[in-house]
Order: sequence, then C-alpha cells, then structure tokens
Amino acid sequence: MSPSANSPTEVANTNYSAANFASIFAVLSTFNEVIRSNIKEPEELHAAVLCTEGTQKLSDLALALLAAASCRKTRTPLSAGHWPKLCSELAGNTVFILKGLQVPETVADSLDSFVEQPAAVRVDVLYWLCEAALMDNPAIKELVDREANKMRKPTLASTATQELVRLEPFAEVSKQRYWMFGDKTRQLYLESMSQRARGKLELLAQTPEEFASLAQSLETERSAVLKELGQVLTDEVVPYLEYQIKKRERAERAMQRQAMALANVHIYETRTRKRQRVNYNVDEGLEAIDY
Repeated sequence: MSPSANSPTEVANTNYSAANFASIFAVLSTFNEVIRSNIKEPEELHAAVLCTEGTQKLSDLALALLAAASCRKTRTPLSAGHWPKLCSELAGNTVFILKGLQVPETVADSLDSFVEQPAAVRVDVLYWLCEAALMDNPAIKELVDREANKMRKPTLASTATQELVRLEPFAEVSKQRYWMFGDKTRQLYLESMSQRARGKLELLAQTPEEFASLAQSLETERSAVLKELGQVLTDEVVPYLEYQIKKRERAERAMQRQAMALANVHIYETRTRKRQRVNYNVDEGLEAIDY
C-alpha cells in the first residue's frame, strides 16, 4: 500500500548522507530559477525527506528535480505518470553517477516506490537527480555563463556571513574553470571548457576533509592561480564548513532536548489528566443511595 499524501510516513532509517543532503540543498538554493522548488531552508528539505508533514512535498521535489535532470523545456510540471519512463531513461545515461549510491532499481517503478524507500535512499535519489541536472541541463549552464559574464574577476563571497556564494569562477586554468556553489554549505565543481566535454561539471569537494585534501594537492601545482586557490580553501572554506558543522550539531542537540522536554510534558499530562483525589470516607454519600 502506497503512503498517503495527507498522512505522515514513518521512517525507520534517518541516517542519510549529510554530504549528499548538503549538496542537494546547495543545488536547490543556487539554481532555484531553473528547478522552481518551494524549499528555501535546510529544515524544510529535512522535513520533506523524512515526510514529517506527509509525502506531497517529497513527491513535488522529486518531480521538479527529475524535470530538470531530464532537460524538459516545457514549464508544465511532471506528474507521477512520467516517473517510470523518465527515471529509467536517466538511469541508463547516468550509470556512473549511480555507482556508490543507494538507488535500487525498484525506485524507477513508480513515484510511490521512491517515496516508500528509507530516508537514506531518498536522499541518494535526490542527489542523483541533482548531479544529472548539473551536468546536462542547458538552462543551468546558461545561468552559470550569464552570471560569469557579469563579473570576469574570480572572487569569493565572504565566508564570515551566510550569504549565497555567487556564481563566479574561482579560477580558469588550461580550459578549466572552478566553481563554488552553496549557501550554508560549499561545493567546488570543475568545469571543462574543451570541445568534447564542454559544460560538464565534476564535483571535487564538499566536506571539510575533501577540501583539505584538495587544497594540499592544489598547493603542489606549478600554477600560481591553483596555489592561491588551494590557500583560499585552507584559510577560508575549511574553517567555514567546520563552523557550520558545529553550528548544525548544536542546533540538532537543542532540537533533541526540546523534543525530549515536550515528550516528558506529554507523558506527565497523559498520566495526570484524569488523576483525582481519592475519598476514603466510605460513609459520605450513602444518604443518596435509594434502598
């Protein structure tokens, strides 16, 4: 039986990939002009993935990302009936992305099959759709080029704030451009400008560990531009991500404490709602009994 769009779905496994989750939100934030998602905050994405308010938001998000990944030119939203065919075709063209992800073949059977999956699988499916959209959607490519033409010089948005990192390349070396996307996250992509692979975006790093490793590699390059990029990653991006992780962990602990407090209040009220003082005077009220 498929889950109802109006009722919450119980999710046993909520241990989804935090890195993939962050990447999904970064894509939604950066390319909302193309994807047209109603999700604006990480908490909204988290609620959609866990279906805490029903399954409709998750279904709408999956269809919007599938439309972007399939490069549909029409603005007419996809319906659940489009899911099997478009998912199967996309899977055949993006096998290399699916490797390493928890995306079973049954996901393509129907939209309900996707919604019924554990949270970890849902996140991996959404991540897969985001990656496919980044690589092949011409509207996203046009958006990147348009923003790049507005400002030629590579600049990095201030990491002291939570403002969106602008669509400006960090560097361009040997027909390769480095792009940084994300709001409260950071994802570094490499775009090839060669004729054969023009417009293809390859994810290089999205976690503090990946950025630190990439920075070490870049700092050994001969190019002064790449050395400078590696230094920026070390001095600004890695500390920013570590700060965001600690901030998110503090928020999660606060939410857990609040949830436990609410649960304790509910239990106390449930146990005491009908509790009344016991009257041990057995003679009181006997006069009201009709013998």
